[in-house]
Amino acid sequence: MFPLMGSIDLHTHTTASDGILSPEELVELAAVRGIEVLGITDHDTVAGLPAAQSAAAHRSVKIVPGIELSTAVETGEIHILGYFIDPADPVLQAHLASLAAARRERAQRMVDRLRQLGIPVTMEDLEAIAQGGTITRAHAARLLVARGFAGSIDEAFERFLGRNRPAYVPRTYPSPRRAVEIVLAAGGAPVLAHPLSAGDPETILEELVPVGLVGLEAWYAEYAPEIQRELVALAARWGLIPTGGSDYHGPGFRAERELGSVDVPRQSVDMLAARARSGRGGAATLPEQ
Repeated sequence: MFPLMGSIDLHTHTTASDGILSPEELVELAAVRGIEVLGITDHDTVAGLPAAQSAAAHRSVKIVPGIELSTAVETGEIHILGYFIDPADPVLQAHLASLAAARRERAQRMVDRLRQLGIPVTMEDLEAIAQGGTITRAHAARLLVARGFAGSIDEAFERFLGRNRPAYVPRTYPSPRRAVEIVLAAGGAPVLAHPLSAGDPETILEELVPVGLVGLEAWYAEYAPEIQRELVALAARWGLIPTGGSDYHGPGFRAERELGSVDVPRQSVDMLAARARSGRGGAATLPEQ
């Protein structure tokens, strides 16, 4: 196990997807908390990266450009993190445009189902919560809490939005294998996010390591220390880079996912950068500040 260094959080979200803080606000909070390396990994969008990078240029925070790609398997969803990606890559951009259209259609179907349940919400209400970001179930959950139909985000998912609940709408997503290919095409390093939520990690790794998966999120904020140690060992067995992050979505989202709440070694960042390739064919690096 690498020595723990702190001050690194590689898994965060902004208002570009389902986070509560703008990219600028997130970078400011990271600076206040002494975070030196911050991974911006919004769901299925890179729209928050320019603002985050601009804000970080004036602070002691280095941005790892990333994304969290949603994928589907028979048992649910698997998320693939991509680090040191080229946000302008045409393969990535085409994929994100297709997903954005599918997400909007799904959001409208969620609104329709909630209205059928007697909950008077509209697509405009959901868009107001999302503030221009990629609409997700988390936005619908916040809307339900704001309107008094749920006492918390967790309750909104448990009663209405979770899998097999009355307002749940299944999504059409690519396979995990395709997501790994997209990250690689964008010059990035693909990592399996929060692996325990994806079913049996060993089965997933059997499929994805041969096609280019390079990392496993071991230091995840909601996992107990003993689970994190087991995942570090799992990464070692498969020759993967152990990574980590809080999966921070903003204040009051989930208590376990506080910004900077996990210790990630700098060596993990360096190894990800070494595995990722820029459009010029050289190793990716963090910006100098």
